[in-house]
Amino acid sequence: MTAADVIVVNTLGGALRHYTVGLVASISASGARVSVVHVDEPSRAGGNGLGWVRRYVLALWSARRSARRSGARVIVTWPVLGHLDRLIVRVALGRAVDSSLVMHDPRPLVPARGYGRVARRLADRCRVEVVVHSGTAAAALAEDCPDLVPVLLPHPVVPRAVTVPKQATGGRPVVRVLGQFKPDRDLAVLAGIGARLGDSHRLEIVGRRWPAVDGWTVTDAFVTEERLDDLMSTAHAVLVPYTRFFQSGIAIRALELGTPAVGPAGSSMADLYPDSRYLADRSVDSWCAAIHAATSASCAATRELAARADIVCRAAWSDWARDPITATRHRAAVS
Repeated sequence: MTAADVIVVNTLGGALRHYTVGLVASISASGARVSVVHVDEPSRAGGNGLGWVRRYVLALWSARRSARRSGARVIVTWPVLGHLDRLIVRVALGRAVDSSLVMHDPRPLVPARGYGRVARRLADRCRVEVVVHSGTAAAALAEDCPDLVPVLLPHPVVPRAVTVPKQATGGRPVVRVLGQFKPDRDLAVLAGIGARLGDSHRLEIVGRRWPAVDGWTVTDAFVTEERLDDLMSTAHAVLVPYTRFFQSGIAIRALELGTPAVGPAGSSMADLYPDSRYLADRSVDSWCAAIHAATSASCAATRELAARADIVCRAAWSDWARDPITATRHRAAVS
């Protein structure tokens, strides 16, 4: 089946720009023509949340005009107002346009509007396809929205060539935690790692709103896209220390750059790392063992994992792009 054109509406024009690049590459593998409309969030465009919603709706109206002319599908990369976006997307695009909404975190890790019971009930009246990137996200939606059957598709992966060598400082491998602090970060595990590995490893945390963590050098600062890539590519391992999460863009970006990520066992990271040595349970011993395995890994082996993930991702999204109605196989995988 020939793939229909696709219009991507990126509602986090800054934060999800790299994600959108990967999404376009994955969909384009089907032969579909893909165009992108970026809607910058307030932190990038200025103004307030109301202005953001207004720009979002205008972008959807523009996508609707284009889609009606070309028969394109529309996919929204992030819900601005949670489940209410299912209603917004349906009203703005109309029933004649096939539409999809990516829900990365069906139970947000930070306070967000539109995820309560009333919002879910209103949204259940609208037939908008919901895409998730992990089995844990699908399970959470199944519990919160029993009548909703999401489509499970892999998070885009974009392998990239890196020329910056990794250099140990004073003979110590560099281990970093990147991204802003959230309540679900596992501070107890980090403190335990600091006590065990602080002398043998260079342990760094870089991101906004982090508290002090024993054994770690903490930099409370916003990290630009360029700086983020540099911090990942020059680390020997990147940690994803959550007690709860659905998928990690940080882990995926690190993999793309040839740096292994260490994260919780039983999470979506198992899809990226078949070698469970990089996955840890809640014990500090387990995390330290996983860090030792990751910092000993070769960049070549990590890039092979990224290349394999990219192939799987392109195949899955190509199937989605060629099926404008049901994406049956991927729905069945969720059920």
